[in-house]
Amino acid sequence: MSSLPVNRYRRRSSDKKLDSDTFGNDFELFDPWTDINLSAPISFRWINQPKRQKEHKDKIAPALQLPKYGEKFRVKLDISDFNPETIKTTIEGRLLIIEAKKKHHHNHSENTKEQKIYDLPETVYEHADADHLVSYVTLNNLLIVDIPLRNREHEQRYLQSSSQASNSHHLLPYGQYRDQSFNYHHFHTSAFTPKVVDAEEHKKKLQMSVPMKNYHPEHIKVSVKNNDLIIQGEHISKDSSYLGKTYFYKSITLPPGTQTDHLQSHLTQDGHLQIEAPFTEYIPKN
Repeated sequence: MSSLPVNRYRRRSSDKKLDSDTFGNDFELFDPWTDINLSAPISFRWINQPKRQKEHKDKIAPALQLPKYGEKFRVKLDISDFNPETIKTTIEGRLLIIEAKKKHHHNHSENTKEQKIYDLPETVYEHADADHLVSYVTLNNLLIVDIPLRNREHEQRYLQSSSQASNSHHLLPYGQYRDQSFNYHHFHTSAFTPKVVDAEEHKKKLQMSVPMKNYHPEHIKVSVKNNDLIIQGEHISKDSSYLGKTYFYKSITLPPGTQTDHLQSHLTQDGHLQIEAPFTEYIPKN
């Protein structure tokens, strides 16, 4: 069993700037769909900007809204030798295609256009929401492509749970009273398989588990961003011409009462990432 460090980050509501200090090295904690409203520096360049969701004609309470993306697949490429203005990123079938022209050099009359093609893993191809692909160039000339993934099993469990909202016995471990602004059904049915259990001295703790069988401990990163738990698994591929890195991301917003400052994680021998944190029941304000 391997204990893993937990990286913690808390952004104040007054922080409106988009930079590497805000989201860690290489923007690893940047979520383009939720952080899109932050003001970006000049050296940050969108290639495929997030599409804004259409407003629903009926007002929907925040607790009943299904968060769109809790999983994504990320590709990182060093594009220092290429002109950012010429970059194009598209998905065709199961292929991620990146095109760009090299920067102008005196010994070449024309910029050389090159293409990099990724054959997406089956687990990505089958669940990719290609229409909402996002890509951008960071301050240190790193191209990042984020492909959102739809977890249809989670969506089905969530819909079934929500349809039985009047019978919420499965949510009782979270407390007699629950914060109406938080979607407990979405959290409880997530791929993190959460449960609240009794701990010592009549206290409670929140336990979660995520399968990470194909990842080494050194390639797994656990982070807490405000009240969001983010799991990142890295794959590295090398050949004679390039070093490529791809990442799977899973994230979930933790329920009120989760003591994230005391959150711990470890990888079991059978490849499951176990996460736990002390949990206190929500107490409504009078």
